[in-house]
Amino acid sequence: VRKTPQSCIKCAKCVGVCPMGLEPYLMYGFARRLRYEELEAAHVTDCIECGCCSYTCPAYLPLLDYIRLGKSEVAKILRARKAR
Repeated sequence: VRKTPQSCIKCAKCVGVCPMGLEPYLMYGFARRLRYEELEAAHVTDCIECGCCSYTCPAYLPLLDYIRLGKSEVAKILRARKAR
């Protein structure tokens, strides 16, 4: 059972545990706001979806859920770009 998400307190614990050196809180925000260009620029495709960010988040944000959704949308954009 998941706990109720709170507001991000910008503690950067998710950044500290990311094995890929990404900024999960930032990617979460871009994905929530459907800002896929910024999400691509934040290197969302480098995410290995390990879940460390969600596990360590003291605000219980569903970081990985949104990162996966955003990553999927960015992948569609990249495929469309290649098809041109």
